[in-house]
Amino acid sequence: MKKTMTYLILFSLLAASSALIYIIQIAFFHRPAETEFYFLQDLAFVPIQVLIVSLILNKLIEIIGNRQNRKKVNVIISAFFSESGTEMISELSRFIGNIDAFCIAAEAKDLKKFINYTKKNIMNFEFDIHVSQEGMEKLALVVISKKPFMISMLENSSLLEHDSFTDMLWAVFHIADELQTRDLKELSEADLTHLSKDILRAYRLIVMEWLAYMKYLKVEYPYLYDLALRQNPFAQKIEK
Repeated sequence: MKKTMTYLILFSLLAASSALIYIIQIAFFHRPAETEFYFLQDLAFVPIQVLIVSLILNKLIEIIGNRQNRKKVNVIISAFFSESGTEMISELSRFIGNIDAFCIAAEAKDLKKFINYTKKNIMNFEFDIHVSQEGMEKLALVVISKKPFMISMLENSSLLEHDSFTDMLWAVFHIADELQTRDLKELSEADLTHLSKDILRAYRLIVMEWLAYMKYLKVEYPYLYDLALRQNPFAQKIEK
């Protein structure tokens, strides 16, 4: 209500100011016909002004806003991979028996080739998942310890439009919940099978986000990219 009243007052003041200027113009120059002509001429240009403002300027503002929002989102993503993402990739990789074969096939040391290969094949590649009670206990220590950090990230409004990253967070968060609510000393075959599917889902999503993150760093922050590249968890698999 207060906002509406403010707009009404502002509109009234501007309209009154415009009318006053026209009255002064007519009073001084005594040429009302010309005043009416130029008034109508200016009025005819109003739709074009609306077109320029609404379609062009608003679009530019939207582009600038989206770019600023992407920067905010990428700061959050950078914090995730610095704090836990890269470590999470390494931990999940321990359950993949043929991770070395995947890294070699994808030429993981060459990030461009790795990105192209992974985008095409990661969802269809037959990862050989091996889970065990001991492995789940070790994973639980890592994932559950990162749970508060991931919850704080999910609360960030800047991520609302970044569906793929939030989906990845939910997938990792789901693993933390599964491990936290199960008795890890008495896991059945059904439990291990279920956890295998959860690990595979989270692994695929986190790898895709890591690749997008690396592409962003290479363009926007080359010095950070060099550091992240030296910590490439996939190239390390080949070296081993």
